[in-house]
Amino acid sequence: MLDELDNLINFIQTEYIKLTQKWERSSLYIRTNLKTNLVCDLPDNKPILDSIVNYREFINQNNIQLVFNLLRFNTKTIKIYFRTKAKNSIELKINNYIKNHENGKVPISKCFNDLFGIRIISTEKLTFDMVSNLIKTKYSNLKCIDSSNNGYKATHIYFRNGKYAFQWELQVWNKCDEINNIISHEIYKQDYIKWEIENKGDKK
Repeated sequence: MLDELDNLINFIQTEYIKLTQKWERSSLYIRTNLKTNLVCDLPDNKPILDSIVNYREFINQNNIQLVFNLLRFNTKTIKIYFRTKAKNSIELKINNYIKNHENGKVPISKCFNDLFGIRIISTEKLTFDMVSNLIKTKYSNLKCIDSSNNGYKATHIYFRNGKYAFQWELQVWNKCDEINNIISHEIYKQDYIKWEIENKGDKK
């Protein structure tokens, strides 16, 4: 199972670097230090806010071959899913960080590390230690964290290329945790729906 994960990580890293370089050459690219610029500054900084939205659009327009190749990694033991963060979810995340995370005095790179996300669900147990050891041994440039919290159990891997590049996220789930993890996501989604209604002025 670790061999399958290793092959997948290697593939994603290669594609991540390719698309990051293409993004930096595109007309939409705005060179932004994502570590020194903070989330709390985004509402008043239209160029940087636009760059986040533009990157999302860029990924949607340029990931067809990537998505096609990702599907080839589906096996009897792992299933692969992927998504680009919705525009409204970007707005929610900014609002959430400003309200609940140090008044938004958090680097943009920490908040928006998942504009493009991939998830695998494994029928064979993949513990955090197993995944973390693989990353430390073969992918020292990647970040691996245990994201388990409040019923949600997962290991997250972040693909990164310096302080000017948006990151990608790979979530590693075990099949036995899938139901609880989905419930956790649904709870977050309910908060999002409530926020969206309130900000449309549709309170009842």
